Amino acid sequence: WQIPNIPAFCVCGKKNSVDHTLICKNGGYLIFRHNKVRDTNAAFLREVCHDVKTEPELIPIDSCQAIPGNTEERARLDISARGLWGPFQKTMFDVRIFHPNADSYKDRDIKSVYTQHENIKKKDYEQRVIQVEKCSFTPLVYSTSGGMAPQAHAFHRRV
Repeated sequence: WQIPNIPAFCVCGKKNSVDHTLICKNGGYLIFRHNKVRDTNAAFLREVCHDVKTEPELIPIDSCQAIPGNTEERARLDISARGLWGPFQKTMFDVRIFHPNADSYKDRDIKSVYTQHENIKKKDYEQRVIQVEKCSFTPLVYSTSGGMAPQAHAFHRRV
């Protein structure tokens, strides 16, 4: 299947195909796809939650704080909202989308790949969100084939 009206070759120099556009970090489709999923989830949250924000900046970490994961000064998550898991409870969300047909996953069980991506997001942000932001963290992991990880599934059931 060919994607209509796209260049024959990607900006990275490889031939464009459906699989290539789903994994290439240079073509721009990854960011477009990610932002569309982020914005759709934020729209869902605006229907049922309060104080929904996209790309909220995290509170800067003091140099003496030993917080594992992402410690960048201007770090951001994808969405924050109040009231999803509990009244007035603030939760921060970060979206990840992966392509299960990528070579790196071809010999792996899909459940283990979802778990791997949830754990990476938790390692990067969960402790900082809990300890510094004083709220909860939910990774929203999806695949390009339409599936979702357990925490994303719980999120959608709740919304």
